[in-house]
Amino acid sequence: RELASYNINVNVVAPHAIETDMSREWSEEKRKSIIADIPLARLGEPEDIAEAVAFLVSDKAKFITGEVLDVNGGCLMD
Repeated sequence: RELASYNINVNVVAPHAIETDMSREWSEEKRKSIIADIPLARLGEPEDIAEAVAFLVSDKAKFITGEVLDVNGGCLMD
């Protein structure tokens, strides 16, 4: 709220399991277990996160502030 008067929007992108160098080190068992809990049945890609950030910094999101955007393939649904 403090920054809204300065026309500054504050939002957060909260990713789930993303295909990265770190996730490639997981055992096949761990990978399958995590993917089994994701309704879209895959790990996210870095591009999935980048697209979410690109949206939030665009004019299309100019009336969005104070939000957490879960980018998780449906793993956590409110």
